[in-house]
Amino acid sequence: MIIIKQIFSMKVAVILLFVFAIAIGSATFIENDYGTQSARALVYNATWFEALLIFITLTLIFNIYRFKMYKRSKWAVLTFHVAFILIAIGAGMTRYIGFEGVMSIREGATASIMMSDVMLLQIHTPKEQHEKVLYLSSMGKNHLKENINIEGKEIEVELLEYLPNASNKIEENNGSGVVEMMLSFDGGSTTVMLQKGDVYEADNFVVSFEKAITSDKKILAIYEHNGSLVVNSPYDFKTLNMDTQQEGNITKGDAIALANRMLYQFEESGMVIKKYYPKGSLALASGSIKPQAGMPDLIRLKLSCVNESQSVALKGTQGSVGEFERVSLCGESLNLRYGVKMITLPFSIKLEDFVMDRYPGSNTPSSYSSHVAVVDSEQQINMPYHIYMNHILEYRDYKFFQSSYDQDEKGTVLSVNHDPGTLPTYVGYFLLIVGMVWVLFAKNGRFQALLRSTRELQKGALAFALMVVFLGHTPLKANEVAISKIHATKFGELIVQDAQGRMKPLDTLSKQIMTKITRKSTFLGLDSNQLLLGMIIAPEAFQDKPMIKIGHPSIAQKLGFNTTQKYLRFSDFFADNMKTYKLYDDIMVANRKRPIERSTYDKEIIKVDERINISYMVYTGSLIRIFPKPNDSNNLWLSPMDAMKDFEAKDAQMVQLMTMNYFQGIEKGIKEGDYTKANEALGFIEQFQQKYGKAVVPSQTHVKLEILYNNLNLFGRLTPIYILVGLVLLILSFIHILKPNFNLRRYTRIVLYIIVFGFMIHTLGLSIRWYISGHAPWSNAYESIVYIAWATVLAGFMFMKNSPITLASTSILAGVLLFVAHLNWLDPQITTLMPVLKSYWLMIHVAVITASYGFLGLGALLAFITFILYLLINDSNVESIKRSIKELTKINEMSLIIGLIMLTIGNFLGGVWANESWGRYWGWDPKETWAAVTILVYAVVLHLRFVPKMNSIFVYNVASLLAYSSVIMTYFGVNFYLSGLHSYAAGDPLPIPAWVMPSIVIIFAIIVTALFKRKRIE
Repeated sequence: MIIIKQIFSMKVAVILLFVFAIAIGSATFIENDYGTQSARALVYNATWFEALLIFITLTLIFNIYRFKMYKRSKWAVLTFHVAFILIAIGAGMTRYIGFEGVMSIREGATASIMMSDVMLLQIHTPKEQHEKVLYLSSMGKNHLKENINIEGKEIEVELLEYLPNASNKIEENNGSGVVEMMLSFDGGSTTVMLQKGDVYEADNFVVSFEKAITSDKKILAIYEHNGSLVVNSPYDFKTLNMDTQQEGNITKGDAIALANRMLYQFEESGMVIKKYYPKGSLALASGSIKPQAGMPDLIRLKLSCVNESQSVALKGTQGSVGEFERVSLCGESLNLRYGVKMITLPFSIKLEDFVMDRYPGSNTPSSYSSHVAVVDSEQQINMPYHIYMNHILEYRDYKFFQSSYDQDEKGTVLSVNHDPGTLPTYVGYFLLIVGMVWVLFAKNGRFQALLRSTRELQKGALAFALMVVFLGHTPLKANEVAISKIHATKFGELIVQDAQGRMKPLDTLSKQIMTKITRKSTFLGLDSNQLLLGMIIAPEAFQDKPMIKIGHPSIAQKLGFNTTQKYLRFSDFFADNMKTYKLYDDIMVANRKRPIERSTYDKEIIKVDERINISYMVYTGSLIRIFPKPNDSNNLWLSPMDAMKDFEAKDAQMVQLMTMNYFQGIEKGIKEGDYTKANEALGFIEQFQQKYGKAVVPSQTHVKLEILYNNLNLFGRLTPIYILVGLVLLILSFIHILKPNFNLRRYTRIVLYIIVFGFMIHTLGLSIRWYISGHAPWSNAYESIVYIAWATVLAGFMFMKNSPITLASTSILAGVLLFVAHLNWLDPQITTLMPVLKSYWLMIHVAVITASYGFLGLGALLAFITFILYLLINDSNVESIKRSIKELTKINEMSLIIGLIMLTIGNFLGGVWANESWGRYWGWDPKETWAAVTILVYAVVLHLRFVPKMNSIFVYNVASLLAYSSVIMTYFGVNFYLSGLHSYAAGDPLPIPAWVMPSIVIIFAIIVTALFKRKRIE
């Protein structure tokens, strides 16, 4: 029994959870660099990983018994621990019994066959079929050696080699000759490599190399003659020398000499001999270590039976069944292939119609769906159904999800799932939520015990006074360009359609343009509407104003200006009467580099190039899509110039007249100060918008509220309030700790009112953004950071009675988060939603999981402050600091408990969303995997108290501080460094910010320094 207790002890459990976290975290990097198959082979589907999960489950079961969670006082804890067991059982059923794949159907067609999502080795005989799912890794060696019984004979199958992205490579000095050529036909081109005796068949002709063949198609017979290549051609050739551009003609016939880098055109096709290798040969090799979509993988097998053996090479491509290779062994005829499996369903699905909806005036999909009919002859059922994102078809234990569509939009791609593990998994999810919420309120639970303990530790109240108001706008300078601000404001109320199809006031677009080009909110004494209107009305005047921000002195030097120059004119970037772009070569060099390889100059010149392009689009008017196309089914809006070209004559003439009248009105206003004509012309444009774009024009309330939101800049103005209040409160709190007689009680209410006021403004800002965008304001990086800041302040309110430092910490953290949200690399503009995000799950899953980051961040900040307190210990304040450290540690633990509960519930709710959207509640996507890593890491932190040698205040605070790195990786690292459904960089890593390493050094230096003073506390 003692041995069993040691094997399944809490120490072992904590280690297992940490190993599990490291394993799945490492797998995301393996997947990014080596592909999904490698991650599955080495981790997710490996035997050792399955054994680890079983061991963790058994350890959980043992500790439920050991800690007597079955007692009534511990039912809350028992509930969510049992939930994990049910989830593990469901996962096992999904893993070993369930299967999934895809079904493609064209409009009007019926399908009853799906393709599996895994690659299999299939061995067929006239009487038997054998299958083996293969997960092969391009990282390290693969081991496969199995015996199969065929007709009573034991045949050993051994994997000799695995080549991802297998393709022919030329070995120059090891063969009889290879010709490498480029062939073009049917509007495309392809590289072809032929060694002597090979034939390539195109749609309309055949190319042979040193091989006599017969064919119904015309044959280009290539052969070697005196060390050079010649061709017997049934075609007349038009030739073009690729180096000199000299043209010529060759009459069809025998023994036509072929030259390298010469284009031979015949009918609608062409041929270029790239190079001839007289002693070359072809060998299969890996094109890259990471499998690529559409590229075949090759496996080489050795089959042995008694004293006979034979090798066979099989090619397989994801999404293809592969081709059979026939082998005769021990008197048996075997057909082998490597590819996906075709699974026949007991019913059929007919696609009646595929429907694609787009955002107004754009190609961005708003939604896509399939109108189908379930045809079941066994049950005599013909049932119509509408499948779309987050609306699935369930029939006879199969689920069908809208996954993708054919490029011509005449066919659909459905994900198909057959998963018997869904029921126990969902029951586990339900118990998990019930148990975790219950544990917060259980009288005998850890959370309530901590809450009571902090109240006992609390000896006094904290208060201080700090009155901070919103910062006002910097007074505008005298207008250098006399465009009426009143009229420009009216101009900003016009509706414009952006490239994604979002309808918004011009005020929003003008602010985005000004911020992008100048990096300021006012410029040249003009607000954004005045600047945009000026750039449109008088482009030549504004092209000669220094308004384009340059962020690197070398750019100014490159253009012939002093290195201290911060702004340049649009015309400064061009030469030869605006025909030559001076930065073109540098831009090309910078864009060809991977992001991680780009220098500071490269990054800045790319930003400058973007500002130049935006300026150009403003000057040409192409960004200002203010005219709705009459009777357009997709509600397309166009710029004035495009409208004059594309509209019917009558409407185009109307646009021309309105535009001309408006320009004339503006000119009159600038010269005479009378904008009456301009206002009238603006009114006609508004009437045109209402008449032809009424279906998509937002309401006046919407427009005015969005303009108000733009002008208030609520989140930007809250940043200094949160930070200043938090810093002052923190400083006064330290004074109170060092000098307990320092009484701050009289300031408490004022401080609280300021933070409550800020929180109300924060809430108002989120609410307005929700109304404007039409969806919950946490759908992108900017919105989610703003929301996390809101949740952080909420966490501070929950614990403020127990510690003033907690309230200070949350205020500082919220301010820092808002500051980060407004950095250059985050885009604050309101955007449209992808189809899959149009779900109530966006509100539930994302809200819960991102709010948890606020509570976990509070825990990390409290831990950091705790180490600062360690550094301040001396003989006179040791008791006061000791009490404060204990108090902060208990609040830290309560915050982490809430954060972990929210993160766990949010992550599993995300699993439900995923299952209802595309049929898989867990697919080891990097984002969900790192969310699981974070859950495991914080589970380890909160369970350290059960390990005797790790049960200390100092160790807990170290763990809770460092644990937040997993949150940072989940939130930022996955988005920019890993490939996946949730990532932004597609695995192409961005450079690590310069401040990261110094921050890490400082944190560890403070921890190490505090280590030497821990004995004064513990």
